[in-house]
Amino acid sequence: MIRIFARRPLIFWALSLCLGVFVIVKGLEKDSLLAFCILLLIITLFTIFSILIYTISFKTKIYSKFLNFISVNRLLILGCLVMYVIGGLFAFNKINYFTTNVENQSYKIVGIVNELDNYYSSNNVYLRDVVITYDNDNIKLKGIVCLTYYEDDTALTGISVGDKISFTGLIESNYAIKNESLDYYSIKDNVRYYAEYQEDFTIIEKGLISANDVIRFKVLDTLLQEMPSTIAYLSYSILFGDDSYLSDFTYESFKISGVAHIVAVSGMNVVIIVTLLLFVMRFLKSKKWLKFLIITLVLVGYCYLCDFTPSVVRATIMALVVLSAKFVGRQNDIMSSLGLSCILICCIWPLSIFDVGFLMSFASVLGIVLFFTPFNNFLNKKCKIPNFLSSSISVTVVAQIGIYPIMASYFNSFSLYSIPANVVIVPIFSLAYILLFATTIISLILPFLSFTLFLPSVVMSFVNWFPSVFVNLPFANLYVFELGVLSIFYYAFLLFSSSFIFLNDKIKIPINIVLTTAIITFFVLDILPKKFTKDEVKTFDTSASSVLVTTESNSKFMIGVGNSYDLNKVVESVQRNRIYNLDAIFLVNYKIDAYNQRTNIEALQEVCKVKSVYVADNLFNAFETISDTNAMKIPNNNLITINETNIYPLFVNNQMVALVFDLNEFDFAYVLDINETQSYFVKTMLNEEVNVYCIDKNDYEYFVGYPQIT
Repeated sequence: MIRIFARRPLIFWALSLCLGVFVIVKGLEKDSLLAFCILLLIITLFTIFSILIYTISFKTKIYSKFLNFISVNRLLILGCLVMYVIGGLFAFNKINYFTTNVENQSYKIVGIVNELDNYYSSNNVYLRDVVITYDNDNIKLKGIVCLTYYEDDTALTGISVGDKISFTGLIESNYAIKNESLDYYSIKDNVRYYAEYQEDFTIIEKGLISANDVIRFKVLDTLLQEMPSTIAYLSYSILFGDDSYLSDFTYESFKISGVAHIVAVSGMNVVIIVTLLLFVMRFLKSKKWLKFLIITLVLVGYCYLCDFTPSVVRATIMALVVLSAKFVGRQNDIMSSLGLSCILICCIWPLSIFDVGFLMSFASVLGIVLFFTPFNNFLNKKCKIPNFLSSSISVTVVAQIGIYPIMASYFNSFSLYSIPANVVIVPIFSLAYILLFATTIISLILPFLSFTLFLPSVVMSFVNWFPSVFVNLPFANLYVFELGVLSIFYYAFLLFSSSFIFLNDKIKIPINIVLTTAIITFFVLDILPKKFTKDEVKTFDTSASSVLVTTESNSKFMIGVGNSYDLNKVVESVQRNRIYNLDAIFLVNYKIDAYNQRTNIEALQEVCKVKSVYVADNLFNAFETISDTNAMKIPNNNLITINETNIYPLFVNNQMVALVFDLNEFDFAYVLDINETQSYFVKTMLNEEVNVYCIDKNDYEYFVGYPQIT
């Protein structure tokens, strides 16, 4: 036990730093820093107590195992205290200074388009270098401004990245914490303001892009000239970790087959680049420090081109630590390298611990460090599998073991075919990446040699095709429940099962038994169906206004299943609430394609049983033949009774305008997109105590005084 603490302090310092960040963020979400202060007090008192005990023992020559532990690890304990404080202070500073308040009024806004994002019927334009003007006063805003406009705002069409635009609109400050939850991705993208377009849109100048974008666009143009467009976009995504150019089918096939990591720049990419550079430098007669400097500059430049994403930064830091140890003749410890990279990243960007890419990157490396050698030895020596094959299988399996809780928590999915897919794709991808990286650089420096991109194009065609083989196979993508608190016991079990914890078997075995029992117990409790004991309406964060209604009698109703963009959120919400049976789904939104909704219901049926589907008349044709579900038209102004719950559809001139649920604790009205005349009819059918949810948020003005659900 003493040796693991003494030999790898960086890991424990990194964990303390992350703990400080986590506790301060959770405290700020609840508007209280009490938990952070209490934990700080406990750590401080323990540190002071340990130092005092060690000092007294040193003077009196008292010896014991505890005192020996303190003697060996006193710097570790003090370092944990310091790192905990640093993590908390850095996180507090990042969140506290994120929001810059501006008066919510009309301004003339000038900025450069940094990024475009299309989502359903809306478009987001992210502006940098923004200057706002009010009463002839110019104010330069720090950070990014997000301008949202809709398809009917034709004045804003034709915008492209690098355009300098001007318009009159409203500016609203963004906040780091909303609804008691950290808005991590707004902070990550530095989106500090939201803008609403009013009038006077003008494109002042076109093509003002950063040096980063100049290089990336040049690479993309070169790839498109020499490769088929599908392969060119895949190659670009693999080089820079930008999956926005991939088609939905390509990305889903990569995800389902478990090889989506190849389009997220991470350790594999950095290892290939370093290996290629070391191979080239074998032919250069130069000093070691110069070789190290060249590799450092190349990797830092690559991080810049990849927008310094946490995964590539982590891989770069680890690679440089390993190389520095090699060049100075020191033995490298990969666990310490992992801890050092975590400390450096969290000091620069403390909120990285809330980034799924950061978590998966570290968790996969942790799994490889802990279990690759024993697992590979088992396959190679016990099962007599050739080393090249056992290595590929081992890396895939142990990496999946490391990231399983994160995959379950963030994606609720697990790829059943990831092992065979990775065994085939990883070696071929490595070859494709080496060819792609080398020929891309050659093509940029010597354009007349760009025809050499034909070589990686051929190999990349296989990389693009192979994952699609697994899409239609049975059980290709398994839905799994998030582990929650079980994740703590899971990683503790991994740690104590590995050879990195130096404990006697008499102690280690009972600990593993306790952890295994805890994991099984929590797992069983986690997969049991949740019993709902009160009336409640839960809204989903979707573009298509889906809600879940639960009753005190444990009935479960869903109104709307969203569109294709919303499928994952809806499925995850159902799984998170441990719902295995839905008593009924009501489909009433005319604006969503009926067959799109049918596809979503069929996906829902993979994770829960849907007893009945009630469909609006003009959507019904798409559901007449749906399997395993009783599909019915919603009756015109006739009562629907399901498990003693009464549901009233309200119609005006044969058009549905609302669904009203008669619940025991309160009544609930789901109001469709309506006009003022229709709203008058709906209000005559409701009392003023009915909770109202409007698809069109502007319709709430018709229901002033009613309890609102948003």
